[in-house]
Amino acid sequence: MSEICGRNGMGRRATRRAALRGGVLVAAGAAFALACGGKKEQAATGGAPAATARAGVAPTTAPNQQPKVGGEYRVGFTGPFAGVDPHNSVYGGSGIVPIVYNYLIRTSLVAPEKGILQELAVSQEQPESTTVIFKLRPDAMIQENKHGVPVRPIDAEDVKASFERVADPRSASNGFSWINEWVDHFEAVDKTTFKIVTKSPYAWVLNNVGNNLYSAIVPREWLASPDLKKHAIGSGPFILQSVEEGGQAVLTRNPNYWEKGKPYIGTYIIKSFADLATYRTAFTTNQLDVYSAPNVEEAKELLKTRKDAQHLQDPSFGFLSFWMNVREKPWDDPRIRRAVRRAVNPQEYIQIIGRGDGFWIGPITYAMRDYALPEEEVKRLMPYNPQEAKQLLQAAGQPNLTFKFQHPTSSNVIDYVNIFVRQMQAVGITAQAEPMDAGTWVAQYFQSKLTASLSLNQEYANPDFALHWYVTRGITGNGRYDTGFSDPEVDAAVKKAAGILDEKERIKAYQEAQRLIIAKDPPFWNFFGIRSNVLVSNEVINYPRGLGSLGYGFVKDIWLNR
Repeated sequence: MSEICGRNGMGRRATRRAALRGGVLVAAGAAFALACGGKKEQAATGGAPAATARAGVAPTTAPNQQPKVGGEYRVGFTGPFAGVDPHNSVYGGSGIVPIVYNYLIRTSLVAPEKGILQELAVSQEQPESTTVIFKLRPDAMIQENKHGVPVRPIDAEDVKASFERVADPRSASNGFSWINEWVDHFEAVDKTTFKIVTKSPYAWVLNNVGNNLYSAIVPREWLASPDLKKHAIGSGPFILQSVEEGGQAVLTRNPNYWEKGKPYIGTYIIKSFADLATYRTAFTTNQLDVYSAPNVEEAKELLKTRKDAQHLQDPSFGFLSFWMNVREKPWDDPRIRRAVRRAVNPQEYIQIIGRGDGFWIGPITYAMRDYALPEEEVKRLMPYNPQEAKQLLQAAGQPNLTFKFQHPTSSNVIDYVNIFVRQMQAVGITAQAEPMDAGTWVAQYFQSKLTASLSLNQEYANPDFALHWYVTRGITGNGRYDTGFSDPEVDAAVKKAAGILDEKERIKAYQEAQRLIIAKDPPFWNFFGIRSNVLVSNEVINYPRGLGSLGYGFVKDIWLNR
């Protein structure tokens, strides 16, 4: 989703009472429906590639027409749905949750000019640096359903129950870490007033409150259901009718949505595909309205077939990474971890997979703007140096290292695998790939049972979330997807940066934290930063682009001109 700090919310002085109704964001947003990208430019401060594409909606073919209600909107992806748990979904499920459920607010660092999108919260204020108070709308009704959940307004008790579930390690929530580390308590002051009190000032409170991966607001009765992962009941613009693993999800318009007249789409179809070839074919044969191409050349080529479509390129938080389990040999040896990284040439991935379009990135991707290390510094700190790789292997007593690594068969992962295996061979390493169907892979990844993995990633919406790959207990703070890496200096550096309210000082702290992480030879690193290349039918009006995961908040505005 995104983040808010610095000039907003938790970025204000503790002595200043501030009504937070919008304003400028200074953090990072995720990618909406794989739609992100921008021009290859250097940021004005720090030299990191800037996310410069203008955020908003795609050009329309009927700008002067009244929106039409109804129609079937069809999108797709590769991989499984893997359930629709509101607080720990990944893969396709993470595209369902943010349009069935509402959030207090939504924000995006990719689109700072959009400020804060108010959803269940009509306003928020910060009476002191450790407290945020949200005022809720009284008319956000729970969707009609067949599961016995009463149709009533969402209230502060629902909000409190939702965040308390995220804070419960048994729920395996994606958002456990920030609540466990920073939140003192949640309070439902009355039916329309909700309060968050932190242990100390924290820069990313509002960003995390709006994160689509872990901050959905769920009716408290539904939170107790054993079917929480199978079905979804919220107050959002769409009602989930069915999810068929390996098939499709069907959602329909919520006729009682609190924003009157919206959403416009009548039926929302999300199709699951086993591989890119079938996904691509579905788009070229007009079975889909939207397609995310792996690179700009394919996007342009497909326009020859789908002349009714437009190509949107925007910054992306997306990347693939290499994950190592330090509980397993040889990954407990930092010399081996460094040798493998030195054997990797990111430029080859950029040339072959990105078709020359991409960025060298450190622990924080380029789309987070000034928080990212400058590209030239990344090249210096994490160089491609096969000779050093060989020397490190020799010093570690492993000149002919052999290791196995797992990977999912979805998306374009196999393209990365082929390059990776070849680059390892060049320094004398035999890397043995073990492909897994995406469902099996993500289940084992979730439980930290893999030995090493070439991994797909969710979008990490702010620097704090992104750097939690390197802190004790890992990205979620509850041991899920955990490499086993632990370093007190890194833990302290990441926490220090997140507690700094001055934006300029916080940027410096995050850059220093990244330099420290790189020096520790971490068991997780990114191949390269990509742009998104999305093709959208011209019949789709108001498609959100360049907004990060904030785009999910604007799906209600899409309508179909057919």
